[in-house]
Parts: sequence; C-alpha cells; structure tokens
Amino acid sequence: MNRLFLVLYSILLSGLVSCNGAGKSNETIQVVEKTDSCQSDPKNTYEVYIPKRDHSADKLPLLVIVDAHGNGKFALDKFKQGANHYPAVLIASNLIKNGFEGYEEAIQALVEDVRKKYPVGETIFIAGFSGGARMSMGYALDHPVNGLILCGALASPDQINRLRCPVISISGMDDFNFVETAQYLFREETIPGNLKIELTNGSHNWPDSEMLANTWGFLSFTGKAGDVSSRNKSPFTAYCRHQQDGINLLRHQGDFLKATLLARNMALTEPFNSDKAFPGIYNVLKVHSGYISQLNRLGKCLNNEISVRQPSMDAFRTKDTLWWKNEIGATNEKIRTEKDSYTRDMYLRIKGFWGIANYTLCKQAVQEQNAETLNKLLSIYRMLEPENPDMFYFSSFPYYWKGNNEATLSLLKKAMKAGFSDRSQLKRDFPQSITSKLY
Repeated sequence: MNRLFLVLYSILLSGLVSCNGAGKSNETIQVVEKTDSCQSDPKNTYEVYIPKRDHSADKLPLLVIVDAHGNGKFALDKFKQGANHYPAVLIASNLIKNGFEGYEEAIQALVEDVRKKYPVGETIFIAGFSGGARMSMGYALDHPVNGLILCGALASPDQINRLRCPVISISGMDDFNFVETAQYLFREETIPGNLKIELTNGSHNWPDSEMLANTWGFLSFTGKAGDVSSRNKSPFTAYCRHQQDGINLLRHQGDFLKATLLARNMALTEPFNSDKAFPGIYNVLKVHSGYISQLNRLGKCLNNEISVRQPSMDAFRTKDTLWWKNEIGATNEKIRTEKDSYTRDMYLRIKGFWGIANYTLCKQAVQEQNAETLNKLLSIYRMLEPENPDMFYFSSFPYYWKGNNEATLSLLKKAMKAGFSDRSQLKRDFPQSITSKLY
C-alpha cells in the first residue's frame, strides 16, 4: 500500500512539475525582426522587433513608434538598443505620417493586431518624432497609455496635464521647435507633474540610439513596467548608477542645464526617488550659479528669436531674393563664427524656422498652382537648404504645369535621391505616366 502511494505521489509530482514548466521554457527565444500588416487592413504595415529572451511565456511591454515620414524601419532601428537592454516588443508604422487622417484608428488597429500575434501584455508606450509626436499624444489623450516619448515637438500644459501617464520630451537645442519645450524651463512650478525633459545638441531629428535607450530605460522602470523587485533589481540599480555617472559627466563638462534637468527627472519620479542621492543632487544643482547663468543666457536668446519670427514671415512676402541672400549669408556667417553655444543655437533655430516656414508656403503655392509665388519661394529655399528633398520636389511643379515632363522627372529623381520617399504623395500629385518612370 505504501509502495502504491509512493508511485502515485511520484506520478502526481511529476505532473505538477511538468505543468509548472509548461509556461516557462528555459529555451532561448531568438530575435524576431520582420515586416507585418494588420489583418483588418493589409495597407497598414509595420516593422516588428522582439529581442532575444529566455522565457517564451513572458509578456513584454509594447512600444509603438510613429515617425513623421512613415519610415518605420529607420525609426525602429533607433530603438533596438533600448529594447535589447530593457525588453519590449517594438512596432513602427509604415503607414502613419504627417497629415495622415484617421491616425488614431490606424494606431489602434496596430495595437489590436499586435496583441493577437505577439507576446505583449496590457502595458503600452508610444514614441513619436515631430508630427509623429503630436499624433502619439493625440492618441494618448483618448486611449490608455502607460508612457510617451515625444521627440522634436511638445504641447501646452493643459494637454500634458490631461495625459495620465509619464511624458518624456526630448528636444534638440537648435531645433526650430525648441520653444515648445523651452516654455517649461524657467518656472519649475509651471511644469506639469508628469512631464520630464531631456535636451540634446541635435537638431530636428530622432535622437541617437543611446539617448533613446536611456529614455526607454527610464519609462520601463516606471508605472506598470516598473517592477524593480526580484529579478529586475540588478538592472534597476545599474540604471540608477548610469544616470548618476551621466549627471556627473555633464557637471564636469560645465553643462549645468542638462545636468539639472536629468537630476530633476530622477529626483521627482518613482521609483528613482527612493535613491536619496538624486533629490540631494537636484537641490544642489538648481541653485548652482552655473545653472542660473545658463538659464538666463538661454532666456535672452529665446526672446531675440521670438521677436524675429513674425517679421521673417512678412519678409517672404515683402522682401526680394537679394535681401534674402544677404540675410541668409549673414546668418550662416554668425553660425560659423559664433563662440557662444546658446547664441549659435539661436541662429540655427532661426534658420530652421525659415526652412519650415518656406516649406509651408511652398506647399500652399502648389495647392493654389501659383507658379510666380512658388518660384520666388524656391529661390529662397535653394539658398536656405540646397539639398533638401522637399525643395527638389516642389521645384518640379512649375515644369510639370508647363508640360515639361523631362525636367519634372529629373527634379523628382533628385528629390528621391536626396531622401524623398512618399510614394502615396507622388501618386496624388502626378499621373502614372510620370511616376511609373521613377521606380
């Protein structure tokens, strides 16, 4: 009887172990990297990246990436380093881009499709650049989201306060959209509690992979993804140590503005504020003379920049090409020779503002088929950004309107060689007799 009991007990124990092990395979799951599409809409394609992991049953957080130009592969590549350190399922849309109508529905379709196919849980984050950042925030205002990474664009305090999740803004100090972030730098009491700000020396582009990995690490330890007990304790400790090293390096380099913002992010956010070092560092830095001096210099530059924006817009209409040639030449010289980084960034932002304003006015002239206005604007655009793909694209229209298909094709090919990749826009603007010769 005892022997029979032992046999039955062994069988039962074996079954229990087998059941426990069924959901947690020790087999290493290799990297997944592919292009996929929504079952509900095959045109809604997206890039997928899942890092190598040890447990096939683990549910990972989902990070949805929205690029302003719909370049899913390029944007997804920027986040791979972060996903390898802090595991997540990455998806990046190839469909959603600036001006895309129905972007909320398209993002929701992506999320629903991915949840059916890939090992993701309920935790969802969204990252976007420029117009992609604005669409990411628009989606988050109406849908549950655990965190946002907004690059190259931000929003009003009212909008940010309406978001019930952490919001990390990454802004280049020479980005023409920098003023959207700068409004929060001068009075701490006006900063929404959920807003964290990081600054880079980059322009209006996606930040580099290292910064995005660092930012994703920050988000991955907050909210529902922030279980820092048990197996995640060691990565969390390493992350905090890395942040302290980053703050110390910035202080050593004399960049007190960036160091103070980084310390503030850590000091005022759970679970990082459990480390007593961060509040202490932040309290020292925010009254440091170097930080106060840099903030004052930045304020003066921003006031000068804002004061020239409206006159610049008027100048596109009232000033001739020679005036713009002199103005652009003088600004380029100041950028080249200016030794103060805050002043040089100001001139770069002014020039960037001229570029985006010219783009907007050219687009309007194309819609109105106003060749005279478009040609004047293009003469300025060529001096501002001689290799800009949109400039080449707009330059093709006066020839197309005249029926000169050879010159039209030549300029469209230049646009594509310079980086223009919006095939849907090409098909809307030009007949198949032209577009068929471009690919």
